[in-house]
Amino acid sequence: MGEQERELEVAPEWWRWAAENLLRGVPEGQISEQLQAAGVSSTQAGELLSAIVRSPIFVAARPFARSARRHEMLARLQQRMASVACDPTGIPRRSGVSGEELRDVYVAGNIPVVLTDVVTRWPAFGRWTPAYLSERFGDVVVDVTTGRQSDPDYDMHAARHTESTPLRDFVARIAGAANEETNDFYMVANNRVLERTKLGALLDDVVLPDGYCAAQRLLGASALWLGPAGTVTPLHYDTSNILFGQVYGRKRYRMIAPFETSLFDGARAMYAGRDPEKDPMAPVLVKDVVLEPGDALFIPVGWWHHVRALDASISLGINSFPFHNDFDWYRPSNIG
Repeated sequence: MGEQERELEVAPEWWRWAAENLLRGVPEGQISEQLQAAGVSSTQAGELLSAIVRSPIFVAARPFARSARRHEMLARLQQRMASVACDPTGIPRRSGVSGEELRDVYVAGNIPVVLTDVVTRWPAFGRWTPAYLSERFGDVVVDVTTGRQSDPDYDMHAARHTESTPLRDFVARIAGAANEETNDFYMVANNRVLERTKLGALLDDVVLPDGYCAAQRLLGASALWLGPAGTVTPLHYDTSNILFGQVYGRKRYRMIAPFETSLFDGARAMYAGRDPEKDPMAPVLVKDVVLEPGDALFIPVGWWHHVRALDASISLGINSFPFHNDFDWYRPSNIG
């Protein structure tokens, strides 16, 4: 019997299984034993393994598989180390963090932190309320997203749900929902109201510590969020570091580190295929924090985060740091 005929006697799934395990670094002898236990003869197992390792495709794939195994080991190490923290699901709260410390410890270390004395120094704090925005900018026409609850992918399809309305009317709608929670309407970052309307003047009420911000880029790199209690931003990651200031109301953040690579499975664009409010997340480690008015959360690039407004809220996201801050680090469509 010729070699090609013998190859055909072994089911294709065994070829695939053997190749996958060879690429994972499983010893050939161990793979041969399992093949034989499944009914493949010793001769067939030897010839199958020999044919695989001689294949030019396998030879080309092997260095990539080694690199993937190294990164898997690194991710497992980071997961294990994160789990030994005294409060593994918490996020530290700090005050007095200089621009240098923010950069050297939290940006370079890719570590989230709640800064308790940044927003409280803004003129915006205590001034920005929905009523204030309505009184000062009520005639400004803004873009908002509506009809979100009818679309399970509302955040990915934000453009489809965008409509224009005077800010006064939008604030009145928020006031009308004061006794309920709703995710049906929201002013989100994609609407860029600061850059496109007179609302950009609000940034005069934002003063950041030295080293936190490139002031000349603040207008084009800031986003205003305004909405009722119950708004939700699904689990996703961003391609830049963000300083998220909670000016009015409270928001709950659930955050997951980039080394939790199981979230890549089922991800679309920047959105995970899982919901920490509905799906069991274990063994993935989820950090959980409620931002109070006056808190600022540093969101490191690549960290997955799910956000729910617990009250009617006003928030400001800033990514105009005075250093490189654009990391196109992962796209599911490029991984396969």
